[in-house]
This record gives sequence, C-alpha cells and structure tokens, in this order.
Amino acid sequence: MREQRLHVEDADAVTVLLRIDPKLGGPGALDPLLRGLDGLPADYALLFERHAAEHRALFLRAELDLRASEGADAGNEQLLLDAYSGIVPTALIERMYDYGRYLLLSSSRPGGLPANLQGVWNGDYAPAWSSAFFNNENIQMNYWQALPGHMAEAALPFFDFFESLLDDMRTNARKWYGCRGILSPLFASPDSGLKKNLQPHVVYFSAGAGWLAQHFYDYWLFTGDRAFLERRAVPFLKECALFYEDFFVEDENGRYKSYPSNSPENFANGAFEGSGTVAVCINATMDFAVAKEVLTHLCEACEELGIEAESLPKWRAMLGKLPAYQVNGEGALKEWMHPDFADNYRHRHLSHLYPLFPGYEITQGSEPELFEACRTAVEKRLVIGLQDQTGWSLAHMANLYARLGDGNRALECLELLSRSCLGDNLFTYHNDWRRQGISVAGKRAPFQIDANFGWSAAMQEMLLFSAPGVIKLLPALPDAWREGRFRGLRCRGGAEVSMAWGLAEGTAEVSFVSARTQTVEVEFPFALQEATSDDAEAAVSLPEVPDKAARHRLVHLPAGRTVTLKLRFV
Repeated sequence: MREQRLHVEDADAVTVLLRIDPKLGGPGALDPLLRGLDGLPADYALLFERHAAEHRALFLRAELDLRASEGADAGNEQLLLDAYSGIVPTALIERMYDYGRYLLLSSSRPGGLPANLQGVWNGDYAPAWSSAFFNNENIQMNYWQALPGHMAEAALPFFDFFESLLDDMRTNARKWYGCRGILSPLFASPDSGLKKNLQPHVVYFSAGAGWLAQHFYDYWLFTGDRAFLERRAVPFLKECALFYEDFFVEDENGRYKSYPSNSPENFANGAFEGSGTVAVCINATMDFAVAKEVLTHLCEACEELGIEAESLPKWRAMLGKLPAYQVNGEGALKEWMHPDFADNYRHRHLSHLYPLFPGYEITQGSEPELFEACRTAVEKRLVIGLQDQTGWSLAHMANLYARLGDGNRALECLELLSRSCLGDNLFTYHNDWRRQGISVAGKRAPFQIDANFGWSAAMQEMLLFSAPGVIKLLPALPDAWREGRFRGLRCRGGAEVSMAWGLAEGTAEVSFVSARTQTVEVEFPFALQEATSDDAEAAVSLPEVPDKAARHRLVHLPAGRTVTLKLRFV
C-alpha cells in the first residue's frame, strides 16, 4: 500500500485498516497515520470484539421491545418493501430505534467532535452542506435522544465543541449587533464559529445559542451533576442572557421587540402591500420562546446553587417584558408575533412550536389553549404542507405529536419517513429519493443522519415524558403498540424508568430508580383501577387536585431504591 498499489489474489476475505485525518497535509503527513495503523492488529475478530465490548457498555443501558415477532429476522430490504406496500412493520420501527442509538454512540464519544450532519459516515468528497454543524435544528436533533436514552457520555462532545467556539460567538455578537454575550452562527466548523454566510436566514437567526443552552441545562436535569451546572451550564446561560439584554428593545408598552428576526429558514407571507414573502421579520415566536427558556433556566440554576443574587431581579424583570404567545385566526400558534407577517404552512421547519417541543413550557395542563394551538399548527404542516417536508422534519413532527399525546399521528410521521427518506442501509435522507410524493423531491437526496437520531428520540418521547417532578408513562402510545416493554430510560430529575404493558389484559408494571429522594407526580396512560407497591417506603397517594385522581398518583422515591408499581387499568 505504501507503493500506492493493492493487489489481492486467491483470498476469501480481506481486512482493510484505514485511518483518516482531514487536517494533516504536506511532507511527512502520512507518518503518524501509518504509525497508528502499525499499532493495530490485523485481526477482524479481535477488532470487532474490542468494538462490541465498548458499544455494549452504552447500548445495553436502555432497551425497547415492542413484541415485533413478525419480521424480526427479516432483512432490511424486505422490511422496506413491506413499508412501501403500505404496512410498515413494527420490526422496522423497532430496528430504527436501536440503529439510532448505535449511530450516536459510534459518532459522538468523549474527547472527540460531536456528530455532524453525517455523523462520521460520508461517501462524498464534497459532502452535502460540507458535513457542517448546523445550529438551527440539526445538531440539536442529533442529541435529543442522548440523555433520556441513558447515553449522557455521548452528549459531552456537544458541550466541548460549543464551548470551544465561545470567543467566535462573542465576536459575532459584538461585530454584528454591538451586543455583549454570544451569538451563534447558523452553521459552524471545528475551526470557526464566526458568521460568514450572508444569506438572510443565516445572518439574522439569533436564537441559536439559546437553543444550544437547552442541552446544557438538560444535562443537569438528567444527571444531577451540580459541578456541570455551576461551571458549564450557568456560564453558557449567562452569555445568552447578556446578548438578549442588549439585543431586545422595548416598545411603547415596555414589551420586548426582537429584530431583525428570522424563524429558521421559513418565509412569512407579508401582510402589507408589495411585501410578497419575507425572510427577515420582526418578533419571530421562536426568539421569545428560547429567550424565555434561557432566562427561566438561568434563574432556576442560580437559585439552586445560591449564586448571582444581585442579577436575579434583572433576569426576572426581563422575563416580565417578553410578549405573550399569539394565536392566528385559524387557531394555530403564530410563527411571527407581529401583524405584518402571516403564517406560511408550506414549510418543513416548525421552530415556533419550540415551547411545546423541544421545550416543555406549553403542556395540556399548564396552557390548554396554547396546547391546542400547537396541535393546529403542526396539523397544518402535515396536511397542507406534506410535500414540503423532509426526512428530519418528519422526525421532528413525530416528536411534536408525541408531546401532543397523539401516538397514532407520531407513528404515521415515522411511517411516512420510512417510505420516502429511508435507504436500504437504513440511513435517512434529506428528501424523498424515491419520489413517493410524501416529501421534497429532487435530483439528489443527500444522506443526513439527523432523522435517524430524531426517529429514536421520537420513540422515547412516545413512551416517556419527564419534567422536574413530573413523569408521564406511555404519553403517546399508538394503537399498534398494544404490548411491549422498555428498560433504562432516564427522566429530568434523575429517575430511571422501566416498564412493561399489555393492553389486552389491562395491566402494566413500572419500576423507578431515583438518584435522590423525591416525590414525583406520575401520570398513567389510562384510568387506574389499582396501583400497588410492595415497598413500604414508596408511598403512593392521590394528587391534591380531584380531577387528576383517575390517572395521576404521587409516588415517593427513596434514593437508590428500586420502586415497582403493579398497575391495573379500568
């Protein structure tokens, strides 16, 4: 191979060892790669066992079994053919969950880079979108599954990467808007976080850093790592808050305005003469949703740590200046909170639904009217704008429907994705490469791994929702999943949950292990006939609100103890 040739004769198998470093170049550049190869055994069985041992440690922490006996042993091609015929096998749905977990833990390891648009897999010399790190949806979707899927280590490169770009993001904020704090680029590379692309939707997207901050705070909620909260999450949140302090301006009523503003990649329908469609707007709903989350999390974190007492009144005052969400005449949550800009449903992004998902500000219990406005907004996209969707946007919609408690719709989105944007190797593609009329069609359908990851995240959301002090079991269970079990899923608040259910019998069993002593409100998918535990310390009681008595219980979880409830549904 050193002579630039490889000739093989009379071989039944060939093992090829390959090392790549895109940063190396010039004389002697191959030497460190060759030394690395010389240190590897040319023994496939040994190399595979090393890989499998490391893979199992993370992969087997969580498990999902939907009792998909039919098709469980079928090849990918047969499962895909069945999907194209109109019956998407549960075995394919389940396999995609496992595959998404495997792809993430293989492409995002401590000490390395986070997973980009192609993970670590790419067959092109000029990959789609340069294999960059896109911060207006894609890299966030890559990591939605990591923490609830019990793979916190896989999320660490995400934090390392964006912390390494802090100086560039401060430069963006200062040079573009004269603001303090950080302004993330829409897309970044390992050597630059500067804004360089002048397309309007790229330049004027300002919510990226705040969206990234959600993952920092979630890491604390899922792991309980106080050192991470104090040393990494709070500093990042403070940088975001500092930008908002300078960027937002007050209107005549003392409410914030956000401009220039962009709702990622969508174009508003201008409601003024001669406007046409408008990319750069005023008051994109996402701007305020992300800012509200940043400021709320920052206040919560500082109260938890007992720090920043002098700054808390300022941040709380900023929260009070954020405008309320708005609903349009069709009952949908508005994407732009300004009368000059009307909604455009024929688009793949659903950024304005951020407070429903990936945030959890809007729930059926907390904001029932806004919750239904979110349902109308996503329904408009699925029905009116279906041909404008992509692989990743269908995965995003599956997550949204999971938060809306509509398991059948969530599953439908995954089924549509499987028929249009899924390859024989189960990689997901950006658009409808088979031209099924389901998604954006084009001459080229680039591989894009975010939908693989978003698929796994959606299935976890369908089976388990958590917020601090709240756990919802099977919140969006499709009719097709009448029997199954999951193990090892994690919750905000530090609890781990495993569950088995059988709808035919009307029974279920659920186990909790909490890292700390706490009482959580558990919501069950159906009205309860009984919920019993053999653990005397695991007190199960009715909630204070009578309307919740049928499907809710308060469950006391002692630290480090497995608490198992046996359930019977009415």
